[in-house]
Amino acid sequence: MPDRPTLLEEAQEDALRTRALEMLRAAFPDYRIVYGGGRWAAAAAGDPPKVWFADTPSSLCGQLFLAELTNGGRVAPIRTEGR
Repeated sequence: MPDRPTLLEEAQEDALRTRALEMLRAAFPDYRIVYGGGRWAAAAAGDPPKVWFADTPSSLCGQLFLAELTNGGRVAPIRTEGR
């Protein structure tokens, strides 16, 4: 039987996922970014909409950065107020 993460580890992972979602949404406000089923996804408006999938938030960040770079877009600053 595989080892299950402890509740503390699960809580820490959940907190990191939540923080990653906040940071990705702040950096890429023009995309709908979600996490579910162990995968990250982002969608941009359009007909048809462009969609990206990734296994990690850093991979999704890289994909969205390249999308903005190649389409003449920009990435919003991630720094929060008061830091």
